[in-house]
Amino acid sequence: MRRSSTDQRPLGPELIDRWLGDGLITRGQAERMRADLGLSSARPAPVEPVSPSSVRAAPIAGPPQRDRTSLMIEALAYLGGVIVLVAAGLLAAQYWDALSAVAQLGVVSGGAALLLVAGVAVPKHLGATSVRLRSVLWLLSTAATAAFLALFADLVLDLRGDDILLVSSAGAAVLAAALWWRLPIFPQQAAFFIALMVAAAATVAQATDNPQVLGLPVWVLGVVWFALGWRGLLKPRRWVFAASAAGMLVGAAITLAADAGMVLALCTVLAIVVLAVLFRDLLLLGVGAFGALNILPSVITEWFPGELAPPLVLLGFGGLLVAAAVYTATRGKP
Repeated sequence: MRRSSTDQRPLGPELIDRWLGDGLITRGQAERMRADLGLSSARPAPVEPVSPSSVRAAPIAGPPQRDRTSLMIEALAYLGGVIVLVAAGLLAAQYWDALSAVAQLGVVSGGAALLLVAGVAVPKHLGATSVRLRSVLWLLSTAATAAFLALFADLVLDLRGDDILLVSSAGAAVLAAALWWRLPIFPQQAAFFIALMVAAAATVAQATDNPQVLGLPVWVLGVVWFALGWRGLLKPRRWVFAASAAGMLVGAAITLAADAGMVLALCTVLAIVVLAVLFRDLLLLGVGAFGALNILPSVITEWFPGELAPPLVLLGFGGLLVAAAVYTATRGKP
């Protein structure tokens, strides 16, 4: 297509020659531009020496206005949420006992419903910011729902102890599962996993008075969750591994009062560390190290009552963890 005589804008070859002469592009870049445009590279424009002071720096585009707006919206939402929580805590501390049972239930249920609806109302055009805001609001709604159910079980159903815990955790697990289905990201999955572990322990508590046994369903659920992540049925795999390992450690720690529970806890810590090294996963190794820090002192003090044995055993195990961390970091996948 020929340009009109009134159009005096430079064409592609002229622009390339000008940029090359001004030092904005290199000769190799100019050749590639000509090749992309299907131009002959036989007549490159002469390049005159250009002083550094005469080179015009290309403008650097700042972050898009939408990104700045999304960040501001997210920051204001989080700040407002913290202020609301603080205000609610102050009001509850001063006037909670003066409220009737119906008013208490209304306040907590209203807060849970408000957070749930606010999460639904978050606009989707903000992209990742929308997902984070919705996730936080729905996590808070799940926690508020658990509080409402516990209060309802106490004030209306007149339940006590483990019964209240079962009603609260089971209801929260149902809501968390629905929200996880609606927003399939890890925070919603973690909320469901935690509520399910508490519900499992509360269910077993209905059949036994032995507190050490309550850790077994939690530990089993952690193992099942780990296996589902291993098979790729739960994602993201790395965070599923870390969460399930933490669940296994919590369950094992509950059983520490019995000798069998100590064996279970030690085997769990060892298995997590070995799997972390095999998978070359520093996050999983960190979970195992934290579990060892909380479990090993109790076990060693019980089994090795001498003054010298505990620090020596801890020193040896700590050295193994350091070696495992170094190996995992150096051999880990990029």
